Amino acid sequence: MDARPVVAWSTAGLVVVLASGNPAYRVLALLAALAVVLASAGPARGRRLLLGAALLGASAVVFNVLLSHVGGTVLFALPDSVPAIGGPYTLESLVFGLVTGATLVAALLAVAPVSLLLEPHEVVDALPRALSRTGGAVASGLNLVPGIVGTFTAVTEAQRLRGWRPRGPASWAEIVVPVVLTSIEDSIQLAESMEARGFGSGPRTYLRRPRLGGADWLVLAASALAAASFALARLVGWVADWYPYPFLRWPEVSPLPVVACLLLAVPVLPWWRRSPA
Repeated sequence: MDARPVVAWSTAGLVVVLASGNPAYRVLALLAALAVVLASAGPARGRRLLLGAALLGASAVVFNVLLSHVGGTVLFALPDSVPAIGGPYTLESLVFGLVTGATLVAALLAVAPVSLLLEPHEVVDALPRALSRTGGAVASGLNLVPGIVGTFTAVTEAQRLRGWRPRGPASWAEIVVPVVLTSIEDSIQLAESMEARGFGSGPRTYLRRPRLGGADWLVLAASALAAASFALARLVGWVADWYPYPFLRWPEVSPLPVVACLLLAVPVLPWWRRSPA
């Protein structure tokens, strides 16, 4: 799968989600992103992602309700003597927490296809030639993170088989030292492998240059049109800001930003079950 339409769609999704505080457009973008993720990755593959996104959104709601005690519509109140959470609990803080949570979930789902649909080498291949070396170095560095997690798990299990048990901060040196040494060895081996393959000695070569198909051009066009139309609507004042305090009010909605949000759902059919095996 070509990475360029996927990255373009994710960029357009972030533009729509973050360019305005209007909850109507953010909810529309959230629904479009959810449809694209479910259609492309499937419910089984995206279950953990959706669960994590739901927990992230719920935490935003809880923290905003607990810590924000402003607004004119009081639902109930706790005594002011209660530390941190004492005071009035308002409808406005609840709604603002819901909007914040929806924004975080929408932004997460907007970038999710990059990891769900693409392999690391496809992302690097999609970069311009001027950024190919930087992209390769960044991708290699990011690959070390799951490697360190796997090394930590393996070392911990091996030490437990030898009778190791956590006995305080000092005992964790028996885990940390082998993990650090193993990670350094892996980094050196990766650097030697990249050098043996000629990394940095010349322009990047390609086994096969990816070609854009009709579906790819459709997604690229829809993404560009969505981002451009929403940015234009924002510049000319058709995207009205929304703020729930001190009293709630309905958000203003204009046709052009709504069309931009709906364009984000275009990849549903072209990307149907396109996740890598």
